[in-house]
Amino acid sequence: MGLNKLNKTLWGMVKVAIYCLIVMGIVGSLTLFVVIPQWVKSTEVLVPNIVGKTFFQAVHALNTAGLSVEKMIQEASSPKPIGSVVDQDPPANFSIKPDHKVRITVSVGAKLTHVPSVIGKSEDAAHETLKNAGYLPTSVAHVHSDNYLPDTVIAQNPAEGQLAERDAKVNLLVSLGRKPKYIQLPDLQNEPINEVLPVLEALGLYVEIKIGPHPIVQSGNIITHEKLVRTGDVITLEVSGKNDQSDKVGRLLTHKHTVSDEGTRSLAVKIVVVDDYGNRKVLEGSYSPGTVIDLENRRVKVFGPTVVIVFEDNKKIYERHYQ
Repeated sequence: MGLNKLNKTLWGMVKVAIYCLIVMGIVGSLTLFVVIPQWVKSTEVLVPNIVGKTFFQAVHALNTAGLSVEKMIQEASSPKPIGSVVDQDPPANFSIKPDHKVRITVSVGAKLTHVPSVIGKSEDAAHETLKNAGYLPTSVAHVHSDNYLPDTVIAQNPAEGQLAERDAKVNLLVSLGRKPKYIQLPDLQNEPINEVLPVLEALGLYVEIKIGPHPIVQSGNIITHEKLVRTGDVITLEVSGKNDQSDKVGRLLTHKHTVSDEGTRSLAVKIVVVDDYGNRKVLEGSYSPGTVIDLENRRVKVFGPTVVIVFEDNKKIYERHYQ
């Protein structure tokens, strides 16, 4: 009997120990999976949304939440206003420990580039140049100009060399050429063609010459011509002489000049011709770098041996001799 009583006592103690272990396991599990996470969670904070705020507003919001700035990154090509936050890490409403550092990205504005010069280029060439540079060309006005041929850009906005955002519009002012006006010419019969021709060209007239023999009018002199003419028109002068006397009536100057391709601003270009008639300026205006100027398109006529002198920004670039 004594042995049975002892066994019952020991079994009771074992059951109590098992019950204690079960209770301790339950309490431990609750502590591990419920109490501790709640305690940990209660010590975390939510990251505030600072995107769109200025840098100083963002710092203040983070400090108020018990956080700080880890590193500021500048984004040079952002379209957002300068100084505003465009990104954050961790993101808004993310739960983190107090005193955690937040990385923010701040805009320094859109990337600006220098607007290329298209002064002196044809309208099509100007559009191509601006598009290749990332701008949107628009032709807003056409005006008459004494210095530029038709379909040539004479002004732009934004101006050449000015800083502007890519995809910005560039407005162009395009030449219509000389404004047509009627001119009553004096009687030029018997006048030497080599003296009259440069004067007529300076008036904005394009001259075609018809050579033919005449019994009275001296060779190389004008026989007949139109009296009432209009600038920009082609007029015909009948000149005394033989068909092989081209030196008497001049020739078209086939000279091309490429404007120095340096920088983004246009250069003041002047071209002077020296021939049997004398010294005269045949072109003056502003032209963008790399523009090709073709004097044949301007129908410049010269007489005898000719020297072409080119200036850029009042500096002599070169002179070329033609026989």
